[in-house]
Amino acid sequence: MKIIAVLFLLLPSVVLAQGGIGNKPRTDIVMLSQAARDSLSDAVLQNIADLKRLAERIPAGKAGDDYAVILADSAAPMIAWEDSTKMFTRAANPANPEERAFVAKILLKLSALFRDYSDSHPMYYAVFKTKETPLGQKHLYQIKYTNGTRSKMISWVFYPIGDKLLLGSF
Repeated sequence: MKIIAVLFLLLPSVVLAQGGIGNKPRTDIVMLSQAARDSLSDAVLQNIADLKRLAERIPAGKAGDDYAVILADSAAPMIAWEDSTKMFTRAANPANPEERAFVAKILLKLSALFRDYSDSHPMYYAVFKTKETPLGQKHLYQIKYTNGTRSKMISWVFYPIGDKLLLGSF
C-alpha cells in the first residue's frame, strides 16, 4: 500500500518533467537558410584570414609593438569599436590614439595566437540575437587551434555593422 502511495505522489512530477535540456525552442538564435549560413560562415572565415595575414607580419619580441601600431591603420576597418553605451556601432578609427592602441593590442594577441597554434579546425558557427549592435545580431565562430598535443578553442565574435562583419572579440 505504501508503494502505491509513493508512486501516486511521484506520478505528477514524472508526467510534467521535460527531461534532457528541455523541449522549448531557442529564441536567441537567428534562423537562416543553409545557403545564407554557409556564405556568412565563409565571410567570417575570410575576415579571420585577413586578420591572420596582418598579425603574421608582426615579429616576435619588443619590436612587435611598433609593428602592431603601424599595422593598426590596416586592421582598424576590420575591428568593431564599442562606444560608451556598450554598443558596437562602427569600425575602430585609427586616427584616435585610444582606438589605435586598442587595435594594436588585438593585433599583438592575434600574432601570439597564430604563432603558438599553427593548425586550425572550424567547429561551430551560429548567428545569435543581441542588443549590442543596431542590427541586433552577432556571429559566433568557434575554431579549435592545435599545435602538437596542445589545443585551444577560440570563440570569434563578429558583429554586422553596415555591410561589413567586424571583429568584436575573440
